[in-house]
Amino acid sequence: MPVLEYTRSQGQRLTYQIEYDQGEYFIQRDGVMKKAVPDPIVAGVATSEASPDLMRRMAIADIEALIGMDE
Repeated sequence: MPVLEYTRSQGQRLTYQIEYDQGEYFIQRDGVMKKAVPDPIVAGVATSEASPDLMRRMAIADIEALIGMDE
């Protein structure tokens, strides 16, 4: 599963670790799980459209907007 370190551009500008793959992504900060989207239906995406690239972009959007997690 690919891993990406991403630093939020707003707020406290904390760095998060994103693990993502086909239809799933997990966001952690300092070893603590902040958000888990284990399947495309949870993300609201059709399985056929849930590419790793889309999952990465959705995770980044969640971090930037703090969707479903705290800073």
